[in-house]
Amino acid sequence: MSFTVHSANTRQDFQRNIIAGVATYWEIAPGIEFGLRREPHSVGIALQIHSQALGANQIQRALERRFAHPIDYAQLFVFLDPQRALVVWHALPEAPITPQLLDEIQSRQLSLLGLEDLDDRPPTY
Repeated sequence: MSFTVHSANTRQDFQRNIIAGVATYWEIAPGIEFGLRREPHSVGIALQIHSQALGANQIQRALERRFAHPIDYAQLFVFLDPQRALVVWHALPEAPITPQLLDEIQSRQLSLLGLEDLDDRPPTY
């Protein structure tokens, strides 16, 4: 049994696929990608940095930020996968998923890893 994982070219395409329940990923920079990821109890959005794309002390800084600001990052889980990629995972809610909710999740994930410069979400003032 096999299934297709779709590649998205933009944040909007990625979010459209997630809302539709389509397995998808979006590479936002070399070695850095968002994807739909199943964990033992639910499905969520994962921001993954492959080991070769990790910056010096990036894991340490992410963990320090996660525990220094527990409310801001409460629903984000940080771990290394079997290929030693750094993963920041957030469960998708049961309720209807909106682009605004996905924007929030993705921006928090990028912020946790210090990758705000890769956030292509338009700023809100």
